[in-house]
Amino acid sequence: MNVSASIQALLRFEKPDELCQFEWGYWPETLARWQREGLRGDAPWVETGITCYDRVPVAARIWPPFEEKILSETADTRIVQDAEGVIKEISRQTTAFPRYIRHPVSDRRDFERLKERLDPRTPSRFPADWPATVERLKRRNHVLVMGGIEISFFGWHRDLMGLENLLLAYYDQPDLVHAISRHHLAFLQELYARILRDVTFDFVFVWEDMSYKNGPLIAPALVRQFMLPYYRELTAFFRACGAKKFLVDSDGDVTALIPLFREAGIDGMLPFEVAAGMDIRPIAEAYPDFIIAGGLDKRELAKGRAAIDRELEAKLPPLFRRGGYLPSMDHHVPPEVGWSDFQYYLEKTRTLYAQYR
Repeated sequence: MNVSASIQALLRFEKPDELCQFEWGYWPETLARWQREGLRGDAPWVETGITCYDRVPVAARIWPPFEEKILSETADTRIVQDAEGVIKEISRQTTAFPRYIRHPVSDRRDFERLKERLDPRTPSRFPADWPATVERLKRRNHVLVMGGIEISFFGWHRDLMGLENLLLAYYDQPDLVHAISRHHLAFLQELYARILRDVTFDFVFVWEDMSYKNGPLIAPALVRQFMLPYYRELTAFFRACGAKKFLVDSDGDVTALIPLFREAGIDGMLPFEVAAGMDIRPIAEAYPDFIIAGGLDKRELAKGRAAIDRELEAKLPPLFRRGGYLPSMDHHVPPEVGWSDFQYYLEKTRTLYAQYR
């Protein structure tokens, strides 16, 4: 199967002979379980006949990174500074979310100091063997995604400022928010203009994670004021450079965001988290030309094959008939899903695609 040809056809609402399948990620605990249950290595796509997705090895965030160091520690926790300049307290016993203490930007002076690490022209952002990397990517047979978590006008700011500080800044420091956005727009344009001269991507991955189970973290009016102008300019610029399709990644209930992102030139979204009330069937009916990726309840896949059958048979036929759908779970595959059931889910998806495309 030519993976790029297959996914490009799916994104155009066409129906290729072979379905391009991939998952967005696997928890480390999931891979550990699967290895105990028969997975060889740590690349489940190799044994299942699906593909993986990759990104170009370019440093697209803060560069050079901050020194990673331990600032203090106790028997239970460590306070560390990470490569993004964030100071946080982490548990020594679990992988729970850290407690954030300070982010690199709290005011305009902080941002001005940080700019030296946000220069898209820094030569070391690109690998020394860039021409060879380009040739390797031209020969690929996997999905190549443009963007990690840097193509963003909410998530980027949140990582620089912290969520609470950003939400307050929309009201207390709006000029700072716009200054970060203007700088980031120029940064992305210059960095990716060079990349797009050499590399063709399957789609642009936009990362926001700006919703929770009850809706967006910010009001739609703030999205329109602080994000849409920059999105419109960026999507137009990238399309002029050859990019074709744009998919936004956000957890939570994204219902109120879909019309806004469509205005901004976005073609689709993922992962449509079922636990947040996201049902891809009515969304597909409401937006017949909107690309949908994900939306399969990871919790159901952990309940065995009868539950897998119910989940897939309820959702996949109408989505496959409609087109513009990339089937996958609604987030990273959790460790509750067994290796044999994961393989069954993939095969069942292929069977339904052949039947209903």
